[in-house]
Amino acid sequence: MIKARIKSFKDFLNHIEDIELMDYDINLFRGQSSNNPLLPSICRENPRIDTTQIEKKMLADFKRRSPLLIMKTFENDWEWLVYAQHFGLKTRLLDWSSNPLVALWFACQNEYTIKENSYLYILSCDEDLQVDLSKNQSPFDSSSTRILRPNLNNERIVSQSGWFTAHKYSKKSKKFVTLETNSKIKTNLTEIEIPSSIKKDILNKLSLFGVNNRTIFPDINGLSMHLNWKYLVKK
Repeated sequence: MIKARIKSFKDFLNHIEDIELMDYDINLFRGQSSNNPLLPSICRENPRIDTTQIEKKMLADFKRRSPLLIMKTFENDWEWLVYAQHFGLKTRLLDWSSNPLVALWFACQNEYTIKENSYLYILSCDEDLQVDLSKNQSPFDSSSTRILRPNLNNERIVSQSGWFTAHKYSKKSKKFVTLETNSKIKTNLTEIEIPSSIKKDILNKLSLFGVNNRTIFPDINGLSMHLNWKYLVKK
């Protein structure tokens, strides 16, 4: 994994321009308030536990209980998993964005870690790593960790330019393998460290570009969080 450190918002844009010039089919971005392992929520606490059967049961129960709450129908379990993930269900999906500014916002926005360095990850690869949804394969039957370009089935995916990595439990390694140690992916990763001293300035500039709570979460909750930031935190 390549590692870098930025000094300013402009420096970040220069890094992104360099990435784009490398001419990969896909560039994805993920922001984190700390450099925790790149693992999805279902296995973050203990990667050595095979949670596959538990996750299947959770998804089945989500399907059973949610019809009157969401009034939507989905074509396959990929779509169900994506929708459930965006509303808090722990799954094998790890959030990424095709928009680097969205990922930068997620890296910097946590007011409780504003005095700590944050991190942004870039995954650059070709289309052969992508899930082929036309084959309608189950999320639980994939032979390796893949990239998922989801159907736009909820407002948050649209506003966040959402993509995912879909992880699997490795029976060979007896654990969920982090992306930074995955032999097929780790050489395609870049980690950018964001010093705490520039995070407030970055958030102010991102808001000028239209990237803030109100646009990332296009609902009344997002508006409230944006106003909290604007009037109580921004300065």
